Amino acid sequence: MAIKLIKKGEVICIASGVFESYHRFGPFLVEMDFDLNEFITTVNHSQKENWEIAELMHEIPRMLLAQGILSAIACRNVHLGAFGELQIKEEKGDCI
Repeated sequence: MAIKLIKKGEVICIASGVFESYHRFGPFLVEMDFDLNEFITTVNHSQKENWEIAELMHEIPRMLLAQGILSAIACRNVHLGAFGELQIKEEKGDCI
């Protein structure tokens, strides 16, 4: 499902990649309405190699924070377990 307009007041996480290169950033509070496609078009203004696009995807959350479009909100990382075993614990480190 394509996302275009992100509305002020929404809480979002931003993810990219797959398997070992999967990254999730957030949660963030949206401080103003913005068009995500338009923002990406603005920062991705030239032809890029795949590795450059992957790097850009990793930087987009920081760009949105720096411009005041998003603000970071505190959260706790809770891990339920893996490989069919429940091992509920809190993970260390920031959510962002």
